[in-house]
Amino acid sequence: MKGIEIDFSSKTALLIEDMAEARILQKKMLQDFGFKHIEIAMKAESAIDLLKRHKYDVILSDYNLGNGKDGQQLLEEIRHSNLVPHTSTYLMVTAETSIEMVMGAIEFQPDGYITKPFSQAMLQRRLLKLLKVKAQLEPVNSALDASDYEDVIRKAQSIATEIPVLAGKCQRIIGDALLKLGKYQEALQHFKRNLAERKMPWALFGQARALYYLGQFDTAEDKFRQLTLDNKFFVSAYDWLAKTLEEKQDIEQAHSVLMNAVSRSPKNLLRQMELGRLSLLINDPTLAEMAYRRAVFLAKHSCFDDAEVYLQHLRSIVAIAHTGELLPRQFDNFQNSLKKLQQNHSDNPQVRADSYAAEIELYYATGEVPTAKQLIEVWLHDIESGVASSPNSSTKALISKIQAAS
Repeated sequence: MKGIEIDFSSKTALLIEDMAEARILQKKMLQDFGFKHIEIAMKAESAIDLLKRHKYDVILSDYNLGNGKDGQQLLEEIRHSNLVPHTSTYLMVTAETSIEMVMGAIEFQPDGYITKPFSQAMLQRRLLKLLKVKAQLEPVNSALDASDYEDVIRKAQSIATEIPVLAGKCQRIIGDALLKLGKYQEALQHFKRNLAERKMPWALFGQARALYYLGQFDTAEDKFRQLTLDNKFFVSAYDWLAKTLEEKQDIEQAHSVLMNAVSRSPKNLLRQMELGRLSLLINDPTLAEMAYRRAVFLAKHSCFDDAEVYLQHLRSIVAIAHTGELLPRQFDNFQNSLKKLQQNHSDNPQVRADSYAAEIELYYATGEVPTAKQLIEVWLHDIESGVASSPNSSTKALISKIQAAS
């Protein structure tokens, strides 16, 4: 990295921190490094507004941001919405060292994270190292921002030759670009060559994904399993192992693997949703309800706050009602999710119809036929008013059964 000088005075920074004392201290540090353009956000929501309007060279974000989104959920939305280009540097700041926090933050790939308390010298060293690598990889990152994966490969090959210390990072980028381009056989050979030189987890992970895309599920399973054994905190390997097992129709094993993944990194909403889905496939609605309830909790501050999160939770409770007596707390959970669904998504006629369908089926399953009949009448009125969609064929059959009941 010699030969590259980082001029902080030419860089823009966004500091995301809810605590006044920490904000003042960190801003002073950045100013001492030479930063002249520093903007402040005290909440994740205000940070998102700024990131939609401006590009920053450095984002320094605390993990704990008070009420609202935390640092992980902020980074999740940033990655999902492509708010921060690959050419920017994102550094997570945290006072926590729990495995749940670390795994959750790492999953959404900040460029690095630093643990409080840290000295000014430590922060300066960390930023210098990250910014030097960003400067060297700028052609690759610009191509990634343009989603030009052929160019990504060309630029990464060139940099790997010119700067040997970055060869491993470039080879990883090349492999991922080949997967993006759908060149699975070429990607497989690329990762194999890298594994022959050095047993790196990223190369084994890339090889396993290439095998999955090529339909070689038995071999892919072996590779993903090896990853989970060698590195129990490589959570993405568990996700892919579960996907592979489901392709092999081994739903029970897929479910077990996903349970393991959730225990290691429980704050991933989409993983909780997947666990709920698999739980229903193995006829365990109680476990499904727990997973979907967790997803509903996470949805409050997530960019994945979608109607389907709440609907699936409702459906899992309906499934419990069909298997036996519904516990009072489960009925309360149903009502809570129904209320959130109605508050946030009731302007969608199909969502309104789906919520009616779940509520009617719940009351029918618990023997409260008169209440189910009343809801049917309300639904029919909403259909006439145009604020709700009509029932599908299976729900129509259920409605006919309910209306015929004495």
